[in-house]
Amino acid sequence: MMKLLIILLSFNLFADLLPNGQLKDLDKNKIDLIDVVGGEAAVINFWFLACEPCKKEMKYLSQFNSKYSKYGFKVISINTDNARTLNKVKPFVKSQDYSFPVLLDPKSLYFRKIGAKLCPYLLVVNNKGEIVNRHSGYNPGDEIKLEHEIVSLIYSEISSDTSLTDSSIIKILEKVEPLDSKID
Repeated sequence: MMKLLIILLSFNLFADLLPNGQLKDLDKNKIDLIDVVGGEAAVINFWFLACEPCKKEMKYLSQFNSKYSKYGFKVISINTDNARTLNKVKPFVKSQDYSFPVLLDPKSLYFRKIGAKLCPYLLVVNNKGEIVNRHSGYNPGDEIKLEHEIVSLIYSEISSDTSLTDSSIIKILEKVEPLDSKID
């Protein structure tokens, strides 16, 4: 009986739920993260201004947000700059014209709450609010794998789109399996 219990505990039978947290938007309004996610599949990224890999990754995240938003997907960005550099975040974000919302976690409380250690850090969340994957760091080429993961996450929504003509999405659809079939 004890062996069975140990074996069961060694498998992650339940996905981690995205914990709620109160953050601030760029205008310093308090925002509940769960409300921003809003029951959609999402990628939540954590970054700070001095992190060059973060900035490179965010360029692709903005493209993915625009490309897949009509399929119930969104990117939410959380900046972890401290009080000393926080005043530079809003001008930077405005200059980049990102397609996703940026929230602030200046004391990195939420960042630590989810167990993150370094930036860039990504959470991949399904439409049930379950964290299905985590990514630490960024290297060129990671965006290709991430896009496949996003398509897998919203596979059923994309595959039911009878007006789909984007050949790049169609090629990815042919290569991936629906992530929801792996979860249930």
